[in-house]
Amino acid sequence: MSKPSLPLILEPEQLVPLLDSKNLLIIDLSDLKTHRCYHVPGALHLSYNQLCQELPNSVGDIPNNAPLSQTLNQIGLTAKHHVIAYDNGDNAQACRLLWTLDLIGHNQYSLLNGGLSAWLDEDHPNETGINKTHTGTETFSYQTDAPSVDLLYLLQHLNDKNIQIIDARSPEEFSGQENRAQRGGHIPKAINLDHRRLISPEHSMRLKPKNELSKIIKEIKLKPKAETICYCHTHRRSALVYIALKSLGFSNLKAYPGSWAEWGNNLDTPIE
Repeated sequence: MSKPSLPLILEPEQLVPLLDSKNLLIIDLSDLKTHRCYHVPGALHLSYNQLCQELPNSVGDIPNNAPLSQTLNQIGLTAKHHVIAYDNGDNAQACRLLWTLDLIGHNQYSLLNGGLSAWLDEDHPNETGINKTHTGTETFSYQTDAPSVDLLYLLQHLNDKNIQIIDARSPEEFSGQENRAQRGGHIPKAINLDHRRLISPEHSMRLKPKNELSKIIKEIKLKPKAETICYCHTHRRSALVYIALKSLGFSNLKAYPGSWAEWGNNLDTPIE
């Protein structure tokens, strides 16, 4: 697929003159109540839960091909579309959609920086109600080289010096002080990068400027060319880290959607 024509991180003022573009597909992953009250003109609503499959020990895994196709056809996605995603929180849910698009090889996408918060704070036009969708009939499937790993892959590569594992949870979860699974702690050798460190609440929930993000990355000694695997508890927060690192030029990014919900609930996995 060709190189995206719009930047990965798209500012609200950059979107305004493009709102009538035919090949744009604007997706709002806010809660439905918020979407009904206000959304970017032309935006279609998508429930975040449709991007995940709940398994006995994991609530954030990827759905199978059939439900995935149903979800993406619901919003009328085609290969010609450039997707712009946002939500009404920290944009982590929007980032989960963008990572999902990477899984199927659709790289024509952007994150609306600051999401709905920035859009409304800056008085850009908005709509109410729900826009009609044009249901598609495409068949979508995961690429063989999709940027996703499973528990077995991680177990087999824990001692690989060329892999860096990023834990996007809070320091309390990382240390085991706060526990949301049967066991607390983190995957061995993981580096803690709380996704909140990448966001500027004082700037309408935007990602921090690249120079500030780069300082954080340098501080925790991440290598942009190394295979980098992101996880959190359900791969929502880590999806934001995935997109932020992608915007900084990380070239070998992957994610572990099972995340701590799976790893921490499996009594046979090693932890620190």
